[in-house]
Amino acid sequence: MKKKLLIGLSTFCSLIIVNNSNSASTKEENILFNKFQPKLEIRPRYEHVDVKNNNLKSANALTTRIYIGLNLKDLFHIKNLETYLETNGVFATIDNYSPEDTKYEQVPDPVNTRFTQIYIKYKLNKTNFFIGRKFVNIDDHRFIGNVDWRQMPQSFGVIAISDNTVKNLDLLVAGIYERKGIVDGLNRYWEFGKWPLIVDVNYKTNNLLKIKFFSYLITDINNTYGIKLSGEYKFSYLNANYILEYAKQTDPYKIDNVETKPDIDTNYYRFGVNTNIRKWTIGLEYTQFGDRNGKDKGFSTPLATLHAFDGWSDVLLLGGANGFDYGLREYKLNIGYENAKYGKFLVSYLIFKSYKSQPTGNNIGTEIDLLYTKNLTKRLSLLLKSAFYNGDNGYFTEENLRGQNDVNKFWAQLDFKY
Repeated sequence: MKKKLLIGLSTFCSLIIVNNSNSASTKEENILFNKFQPKLEIRPRYEHVDVKNNNLKSANALTTRIYIGLNLKDLFHIKNLETYLETNGVFATIDNYSPEDTKYEQVPDPVNTRFTQIYIKYKLNKTNFFIGRKFVNIDDHRFIGNVDWRQMPQSFGVIAISDNTVKNLDLLVAGIYERKGIVDGLNRYWEFGKWPLIVDVNYKTNNLLKIKFFSYLITDINNTYGIKLSGEYKFSYLNANYILEYAKQTDPYKIDNVETKPDIDTNYYRFGVNTNIRKWTIGLEYTQFGDRNGKDKGFSTPLATLHAFDGWSDVLLLGGANGFDYGLREYKLNIGYENAKYGKFLVSYLIFKSYKSQPTGNNIGTEIDLLYTKNLTKRLSLLLKSAFYNGDNGYFTEENLRGQNDVNKFWAQLDFKY
């Protein structure tokens, strides 16, 4: 695997060198493109995972991801036609973690190499056309995101159109033909005519009100229809913003990789307010995932950047991806401080309860998350992060009880970008 990874990265480096030499030649000699822009990211990270009362050893993982990207502009000398190619390799210097060694707790950053993005883009006035594999990040990634926190991010094969011809109106329509997850076991392919479909419409009336309508029809899993209201208010040194979000989830419109269509009828709510006073931030948020309601699954967000929500310990991640049998009520308090000289500090306190009464009781658990980030130079940043989950009664998903054990996690990361 490591040999394959190194060959893939060296081949891509060679591509950049060749194109770099071509850029010095005349336009007539270079028939591929007019301009190019390289990208490089090196991100080493140490992750420690300890789960109490478990039969596995604590995980210690020192992994590094290396992104190498190349953006070719004015492809074939056609204005506004461009392509982007990006490969990502994940190395493990310390591999005391599952899946590299099953005696240890899990860290979902296996050694791997992949072309994370290979797509063509064409811009016509204020309309963009895309085809190929790329990152798809919608809003704050609550429903669809690239899971960039993991060393191997998530990308999708899409045919998509985005448009902002009408002032203050942004539109995205996309069909998805493949999913490349953070691990290969999450990869999926769909037949033509059975593709997941995305429709996302955003209209900004003013700073106080932005309206979003969305429809995410995810083959094999569910159909999600929703509305989101958001806005911000600025006054002197006070800056406040809010979100109000509702979604309805039903049976998927198509199935491809499963034999029977899931029976789903559930809801989702999210309310949040965040205030910035000078350098301080205080935020409150409530999230509710509907229960199974006598059907096959509760509300789920399987294509989201799940790590960003429901606690950094990822204890509730499987519930977010597959649905909570008895639903979820989540209460979150954020307090942060940011200073250009000293960096950014953030502490979050979360309370998890089931929406409906479980056989084991309503209290799922609580969690404290801590974060410190600092830009060391223009291109190099530092991140220190930890999560402390205190398990209570746990939660049910697919009739299995999870989240009863205490979990402690810690990360230390450097990120160099060019």
